[in-house]
Amino acid sequence: MAACKFTSGLAIKQSVLPVTCKLQNPPATLTVVLAQFFDVNGTATTLAVSADGQSFVIPKTIASGSWTLEVRVQGGPNPIPAIHVVEDCDASQLILTITDPISKMARAALAVQS
Repeated sequence: MAACKFTSGLAIKQSVLPVTCKLQNPPATLTVVLAQFFDVNGTATTLAVSADGQSFVIPKTIASGSWTLEVRVQGGPNPIPAIHVVEDCDASQLILTITDPISKMARAALAVQS
């Protein structure tokens, strides 16, 4: 596996994109149903989710700037436990944690640096 690209402050250089994010040890049948990046104007960019629903990719086409990542899951037990979304890398850098059993969604502020 590779070294993590995100810093602990959730910043990433645009030049190292794309980056894959994944569910860390999800319960059976729990999958990502939607992953989106929102710019400062609230414009959404939908991110590609893997066929198995366990990961998604932040593409190289994402511009530098401040972004909000929003991830929604479906399935799993009711209520769901805390679900960690991490960068797919050696240290599994934590990106966000989904804790709301009703919305099954969480968001995090990220910076893409030039």
